[in-house]
Amino acid sequence: MLKNSDLGDLPQRTKHNRTLSTWLLAITILCTVLDFSMIFWDRFLRVDLRSASTSDELELLPFQNSYLNLEILYKDPDFKSSTHDPIINNVPAIAQVSNKERQKIIPSFQRYKSVEQASAPIYEQRLIVTHDLESIAQFRVLDFGMENCSLSLTIPPRNSTEDFLYTDLGDSVILDVWSLPARHKLDLYNLSWSKLPQPRVHIGHMNVSYGKTSRMPSFQCKSQSYQTFAVSCSNPGCLVNVTGNDIGPSGLYMYQSQTI
Repeated sequence: MLKNSDLGDLPQRTKHNRTLSTWLLAITILCTVLDFSMIFWDRFLRVDLRSASTSDELELLPFQNSYLNLEILYKDPDFKSSTHDPIINNVPAIAQVSNKERQKIIPSFQRYKSVEQASAPIYEQRLIVTHDLESIAQFRVLDFGMENCSLSLTIPPRNSTEDFLYTDLGDSVILDVWSLPARHKLDLYNLSWSKLPQPRVHIGHMNVSYGKTSRMPSFQCKSQSYQTFAVSCSNPGCLVNVTGNDIGPSGLYMYQSQTI
């Protein structure tokens, strides 16, 4: 049985319970609104921000040096460095651009091999150069202390390759090599002549023929930096189609030797 004191406290308890229920309802509504806001941001807004960062901002960020304090270590006159053999830096991709159709994007050719019930791309990078076409290659310099670089082109003997060299002057082809001022990664799969970074600088020639390696003069190349080149014909009636793979030196690659 309720006492008189309990009856007197009943309105106050009812008011307290109503206040508590109101706060709980408000918190529930607030959490629901926040949940829906996060879902909306994740499904719509965050995708746009992510794509913008990936295409524009992330490629402009500098690479962080993974070789901390090695420069300090190698400056110590008492420290004796090890001797390392030169390394072959295979080009990740080669694009072709047309100097006549300057807006045209030329799709890259990719071969695949069967792997169980799927297919995997074969590493083959084609250096294709004609009177109208140039090849664009971009390398990222590998390893600290291997910062002496030389652009190289190796072609197998004529009777052991499907690579093709031709000019109106014979089988020996002279190629012009240009350095492009691209300090960040290029989208080589969406590249045209009009999108090439300028100005280009002519850095020399390659005299290429079957069964030989042509190597440009070496230059200093900072570890992790991008080095970008354009290769074009110098001879009249030039036609070059050379394939590089990852089995030994072949096609177009960068030769890196020790500097410490």
